[in-house]
Amino acid sequence: MLVNCAGWGKAQPFMENEASFWDRVVDINMMGPIRLAKAFLGPMIERRSGKIVNIGSQAGLHAQIGGRGAPYSVAKAGVIHYTRLLAAELGEYGINVNCMAPGWILSSRAIAGGRASPETRARLESQIALRRLGLPEDCAKVLEFLVTDLSDYVTGQCISVCGGYVLF
Repeated sequence: MLVNCAGWGKAQPFMENEASFWDRVVDINMMGPIRLAKAFLGPMIERRSGKIVNIGSQAGLHAQIGGRGAPYSVAKAGVIHYTRLLAAELGEYGINVNCMAPGWILSSRAIAGGRASPETRARLESQIALRRLGLPEDCAKVLEFLVTDLSDYVTGQCISVCGGYVLF
């Protein structure tokens, strides 16, 4: 199995994003998973089995108001579509390729960035159907499903792990 969990970017206004910044964000968030998949494919194809899970983001499914975070959003949208293309190509080899698109998760990095503050939580939770921020364990459960035999007939999918954020 391969879990491509790359993520980096800054939510700065679109007009402040220089070409070099775009290059760096796309290289980390989209090209990194593409390079890793390429490195793992030989043995998977030879064994005619494997699981690849790419970590996308809700940012890859939604445009941000004001264009903030455009390079990250575009890169994650690319990961989501790349997942579908790779699944179509590798299905004949028994390789499942899926994507998980987390929403507002209380990761240690997000907490350090202020996501756990009462003001931020209230603002974000009002946009989520389940009215709570996600926990890393919420993502881990979906990831476990995607890398085990429970998902043997699931490929080319992007599963939102967002508490219903995708509904708004």
